[in-house]
Amino acid sequence: MYILGHLSRVGVFVQLRKLLAVVLLCGGCASPTPGGAGVSSRNRGVLVSAEIAQSSGVTAYDVLAQLRPEYLRSRGQSSLTDTGPATAVVYIDNVLMGSLSALRNLDAQAMSRVEYLNASDATTRFGTDHNGGAILVFTKR
Repeated sequence: MYILGHLSRVGVFVQLRKLLAVVLLCGGCASPTPGGAGVSSRNRGVLVSAEIAQSSGVTAYDVLAQLRPEYLRSRGQSSLTDTGPATAVVYIDNVLMGSLSALRNLDAQAMSRVEYLNASDATTRFGTDHNGGAILVFTKR
């Protein structure tokens, strides 16, 4: 009886190992988005033109509020001396535009790609005063 129980456990482990191998090999086989819309949302730091086109937003701010609201959120107080909320700085075609309000003046149809850089990456790329990160908007030229 002990031998039969042991063999059945070994069989289970063999089956689990096979299943794990299939899961690991087919890691990219699933649809990239829930519902299989065909638009990749694996990288939350990048918003591509196909996703932008699916949005019903009129301005860049509307699109981000709908598709990537985390880009617009305050990151809290950035220091003891600066009590204001740390929000992302906006760049349009690599030109500093300032606060998030700049997104309200940009037509959603003009955008081709949007990237979000966290505070560390934004500071490395653009220098200080990026405690809330940076939103990089690339337009169709």
